[in-house]
Amino acid sequence: MLAAAVSAVALTPARAGTSQESASEPDDAVAPHDLRSADPAPASEALARHATETAFEAVDAGALQATKLRVLDLIGCAIGGAVAPGNAGLADVVESGGARRGATVIGHRSRGTVADVAMANATIARSYDFEVMTAVIGKQAVPSHHSPTTCMTALAVAEQVRCSGRDFLAAVTIADDIAARLLVASGLDFNQGWDGSPVYSALAAVAAAARLRHLSPRQTRDAMGIAVDQIGGTIQNIWDGATDFKLPQGAVARNAVLAVDLAARGWTGMGDPLLAPFGLYKQYTAGCAHPAVLTEDLGRRFYAEAYFKPYPACMAVHPSIDCALALRREQQLAATDIATVTVRLPGPALANFCAKPFALGRFHQGSANFSYVFQVANALLRGSTRQEHYAPGAIDSPELLALISRAHLARLEKGREGLEIEVQTRDRTRLSRAHDALADRHPFALGSTAAQIAAKFHQQVAFSNYVSPALATELEDRIQHLERESDMSRFVARLTSCHVA
Repeated sequence: MLAAAVSAVALTPARAGTSQESASEPDDAVAPHDLRSADPAPASEALARHATETAFEAVDAGALQATKLRVLDLIGCAIGGAVAPGNAGLADVVESGGARRGATVIGHRSRGTVADVAMANATIARSYDFEVMTAVIGKQAVPSHHSPTTCMTALAVAEQVRCSGRDFLAAVTIADDIAARLLVASGLDFNQGWDGSPVYSALAAVAAAARLRHLSPRQTRDAMGIAVDQIGGTIQNIWDGATDFKLPQGAVARNAVLAVDLAARGWTGMGDPLLAPFGLYKQYTAGCAHPAVLTEDLGRRFYAEAYFKPYPACMAVHPSIDCALALRREQQLAATDIATVTVRLPGPALANFCAKPFALGRFHQGSANFSYVFQVANALLRGSTRQEHYAPGAIDSPELLALISRAHLARLEKGREGLEIEVQTRDRTRLSRAHDALADRHPFALGSTAAQIAAKFHQQVAFSNYVSPALATELEDRIQHLERESDMSRFVARLTSCHVA
């Protein structure tokens, strides 16, 4: 959206003895191509104002309740993720990262700068790929991972500035709304290779931090531009099963805090972070396919991620887990009875990183978290999918690896949709189960109840043994009444009063 006409001054050096003003231009001179941001930049300006000026009172009760459930889910995921591989080292890095202390790492005896703690907590919350996801606007539900970034950025800043629970809730609600709009408006294309987690949460994390730091709309837009300059992260780490699949989720939180700190001190950013010739949509996405989504009902309707995962695994494999569990339950299958397993998927699913050949790499969980074959075999063997199944001795158990070796993927018959799992038993009986490929708790299916989300929270508490059951119950109650908190630093102090030994 470049301005229709832009005047420009030629930068050709003047000849000796001739002033620049009097130098004549050739008759065929062409104005230089102007790639500056458009001014005004309506969409970017509207989101910056939304971040800083939308009142808490504008958020409806339903949106607030949904935010509380996301916060409960995410804090649960951080509690459960505290013991995940690599996170103790991450906490050590944060602890040694400078003298200025501002916030606390969940699950570890570490304090650090607000930026570093936002990074660590967002990363920890993503550890088992278990957190709430999928942005939903109207009839569009788009895979996403932005809530760990927005929530943990807001939590770290809230601890430092000692804001109220109302302010924290508003910051998270508005930031998640911005992230959902940015994503659904885009032409998301994983084949570009960019990881959507940092791409679509970068500006939203800025919105949360800028609101809590009381930046102006202009400063917030500058901070958004600065954040766009720091976006990084590709899905190669998922293809390779690397530990750092979760790091971009946190890095963008750290960068958001840095961007807000700089903007508060007078730094400027690109004028139109969204639609500039080399802004967010041009550089990191397949384009802004639905621009109206960015501002429609802004400040009146609040969108967010709505799929609360029942399994600690990539959402792409959830329908196959559902299908495998149903087949096991209906046929009363024992793993020792299974000769072969065939998982039939549509062509596009077979191009997904979850369809890559399964092999335990250096980071076993990264190989298993994103694998159709592993998840189906694990569900058939154990009748569930839990964090414990990624632990040494479980993830590489001979019985599981043997079943995986007897499983393979195939293309679903042309014209069919969904997925199918077929098992051939050792007595040559063929058993099959079809599935519509919509996860059982997908927001367009049954959805998750508050009770299920609370049960998931307490399951993660039991798994990590980070907080006592009594403290977990207290935290759940306080999250459900966050608007009553007068100082979020006290809430965080209670949350982090116990640590992993």
